[in-house]
Amino acid sequence: MEAWENFLKHQEEELGVATVQKWLRPLKLLHFDACNLYLEAKDSFQINWFEEHIRPKILSTLYNNNKKRIKVHLTTSKPSSEKTEQNLSGKGRASNQESTPQQKTELTFDTIDPNFSFENFVEPSSSPLPVRLCSSLDGTPQLTFNPIYIYGDAGAGKTHLLMATALHLQKQGLKVIYARADTFTEHVVSAIRSGEMKDFRQAYRSADVLIVDDVQVFARKAATQEEFFHTFNTLHLSGKQIILAANCAPQGLTNIEARLISRFEWGISIPLGNMSQSELMMMLEKKAKAFHFPLSNVISTFLLETFKSGTKSLTRALQALILRTHLDSTGSHSADTLISLPQAKALLNDLIVEEQKIVLTPVKIIHLVCDHFGIRPEDLLEKSQSRDRVLPRQIAMYFCRKELQMPFLKIAELFSKDHSTVMSSVKLMQKALDNSERDVIDPLESIRKRLRQ
Repeated sequence: MEAWENFLKHQEEELGVATVQKWLRPLKLLHFDACNLYLEAKDSFQINWFEEHIRPKILSTLYNNNKKRIKVHLTTSKPSSEKTEQNLSGKGRASNQESTPQQKTELTFDTIDPNFSFENFVEPSSSPLPVRLCSSLDGTPQLTFNPIYIYGDAGAGKTHLLMATALHLQKQGLKVIYARADTFTEHVVSAIRSGEMKDFRQAYRSADVLIVDDVQVFARKAATQEEFFHTFNTLHLSGKQIILAANCAPQGLTNIEARLISRFEWGISIPLGNMSQSELMMMLEKKAKAFHFPLSNVISTFLLETFKSGTKSLTRALQALILRTHLDSTGSHSADTLISLPQAKALLNDLIVEEQKIVLTPVKIIHLVCDHFGIRPEDLLEKSQSRDRVLPRQIAMYFCRKELQMPFLKIAELFSKDHSTVMSSVKLMQKALDNSERDVIDPLESIRKRLRQ
C-alpha cells in the first residue's frame, strides 16, 4: 500500500531506519479500504509503542490519494485464547472465520486489550457491585439485569470493566461484540452509504452479548439512535445480554430519544465510583506486573502525586515509563532492576509538563500567590494600588499568561482589569526577570516551584 509505505519512509527520516525496522515494518497489513488501514501487531507491547509514538503523527501525515485521512486500526496476533483471537481480529459477523476480509465490506470492531481482564482490575471499595455483577455473567440474562447500564466519571475504569467482561464471556464460548458508540455510528454511516444495512444489522444482531461504551456519544445522531433502538429491541427480545456504559445515569443523558433512555432503564443502572489512593496504587502495581516491570513504592507514589488529572493520565504515564525505559538507549536500566526516581522524572519530563498544565488552574495560581505573600484572594482581586497588592496581582497575571497560555482578555476578566493593564503587567514582570530584579525574581521563583510540585 503506497500511502503506508511513504509514511514508513518518512518515519525512517524522523526516527531512524533501525527504529522503523524494529517497530513499524513488522506490522502486518491485513486489509485496506479507501479510508481504513487494518494492521496486526505481534503483541500489546508493540501496540502501546505505536499508540504513544506513531498515532499522533498519523493524524497529520497519513492520507489517501483523495487527500482524505486514513484511519489506522490495530489488532494483536498474540491473544490469550482462540476466542480472544476471533475478537481481536475485529471481524464482527465473520469473527469465527479467517481474518482475511471477504469481498463485501466487513465491520471492524474495537480491539479488546487482553490485559484488561478482571485479574488486572482493581475493584473500587466505594462501588463493588458493577465488578461482581459483570464477573458473574454467563450469557443468560435475567430480565431484571438486561440491560446492565454502568456509569461513572472519565477514568473510573468503565472501559476496563467492559473489556474484562467481554473477555470473561468469550471464554465461555459466547460471541461478544464490543464497540464504542462512535464505532457503532461509523458503522451505521458506512452501511447507509454502501447500501449494506442488511449486513450491518445481521452483524450486530447475531451477537450473544452486545457491549457498547460511551453511549452518551449517540447524542444528536438521529440515524444512529434509530438503528440502535431496533438493534436493542431485537437482542433484548431474543434474550441476549446488553451491557452499556456512559458518563452519567440514563436520566442525565441529553439529546437522546426518550424511548432509548427508557430502554436503558429496563434493567439495572449502577454507578462505578472513583478509586481511592491505595486502590490507584494497587492498579499501578497490577499494570506494571502485567508488563513484567518492577515498580517500587517510591515510583508509584511519584506517579500518583504527579499525575492527578485522572486515571487515564496516570495509566498513560505508567505505560510511557515502561516503554521509554525499555527503549532507553543509555542502557542504565535492565528489566530486573528498579528504576530510580531521577530516571523516572527524566523519562517522563514532557508528560510532567503537560500534566502540570492540566492540573494547574487560575484559581490555584491565585491561591499560591496569596499564600506566598500572606494575603487573601479577595485582597489580590480588589482595586488597591498599594505595592503589597500590585506585585502579587502582577505575578498572578504573569503566571496565568506564561503557565496556562490564557488570552489577555480572559485574564482581564478574571482580575476585573482591562486588556492593556494585563499586557503591561506581564511585560513588567518579564522585564524585571530580564533585569535580575531580586524583589520580583525571588517570590516568582519560589511560587513557580510550588506550582510544579
